[in-house]
Amino acid sequence: MTQMYLPDSAPGPVMSTLAASPPSLAGSRIAVLDNGKPNADVVMLHAAQTLAARTGATVSLVTKKGPKGQSANAAVPMARDVFDQLLTEADIVVTGAADCGSCTAYSVQDAIELENAGVPAVVDTPTKFEPVAATLSTNFGLPDTRRLVLPHPLGGTDQATLHDWAEAATDQLIALFTSNDV
Repeated sequence: MTQMYLPDSAPGPVMSTLAASPPSLAGSRIAVLDNGKPNADVVMLHAAQTLAARTGATVSLVTKKGPKGQSANAAVPMARDVFDQLLTEADIVVTGAADCGSCTAYSVQDAIELENAGVPAVVDTPTKFEPVAATLSTNFGLPDTRRLVLPHPLGGTDQATLHDWAEAATDQLIALFTSNDV
């Protein structure tokens, strides 16, 4: 089996497990961690809002992953201050979009870091990049990373279609966040 590593990491993954899932999302605080990919914010925010409306949760934070949440570079890990803010202001996180090589690597890494800190995180990835996200999840030490798989492509798709996709994914999001059997 081929091993893949982040270019700035030590070789070999530390094996991780998923954070404990809440039995219900009622009262949960949902955060959206945007990596700046085209339409990532549109689809993830609508998914979070639809999830909140269905479950009694609230969208507590929408932020880009760069320092002070003011910028996003999909090809770097989330900034430390953003990570700290997520830990204090969110119970669950939707992150991504994982729709290219480096952004998928760092979206998966961000999700695993949140899971290791006890915050369930779902990586938003389109169908064409789900195999890449699955491989990276395994090679980064958490094969069961929670992945919300949406149609491809996210970038270039109109807002109404993205909203339809997000709404159609609500049951999948509920299952991902409330079950460790993902």
